[in-house]
Amino acid sequence: MAYFDFNYVTDPPNDEFVDEVGQLNDNWQEVADKINPFNQKPADFTGITVPVGTEAFDPEHVGSEDRIAVWNGTTWIRSLNHTTSWDTWELVPVRAPRLIRTGFPLVYRLNQVTRRVVLMGGVQFDAGAGPWTTNTTYEITTDAALPVSLAPVGDLSYQQAATGQVTGANQFASAIIEIKAATGPDRTAISVRYQGDAGGGNFIMLDGIEWWYE
Repeated sequence: MAYFDFNYVTDPPNDEFVDEVGQLNDNWQEVADKINPFNQKPADFTGITVPVGTEAFDPEHVGSEDRIAVWNGTTWIRSLNHTTSWDTWELVPVRAPRLIRTGFPLVYRLNQVTRRVVLMGGVQFDAGAGPWTTNTTYEITTDAALPVSLAPVGDLSYQQAATGQVTGANQFASAIIEIKAATGPDRTAISVRYQGDAGGGNFIMLDGIEWWYE
């Protein structure tokens, strides 16, 4: 972590008049000196002696974009890059008679650095987009959809999700998403529980549903 060795005015009663050029401008130079490494890349230091602890911004290192690099006296050590640690999106098989909402495939992806799972997509009750039974829990994933190793920390997570629009004034529609470790067979099960009034479209969206796994 960089620190700033600012000039300062002498404490009273021995304080002096401020020398704007010699003090204030020197402080700006101190800021510039500390920020400048982040305008440089490790390759910019080729052919010179690099002090241990020198920092540089590394936007071009393959597979390590937009990271801070620090010289340890032998090589450049780079920070973790959370941007590129996400795996690709994978389709989540849905348990019949529930279906994926047309145009909104249910998918998940992992961040194996932060050990996080995130979902995207929607489901509907059946082929005719029939109404969900209020306050009834439906497991929407198949037995083989997600391994039990991806179960949330503590084996259970509840989150709120969006649904189809309500059809009248002063009505309410929402859903609870339950993610838990289940047995018979061992798996991570995702279930939905519709709440409120009948909604137009009768779908449930899982965009942004996420949890941490052990």
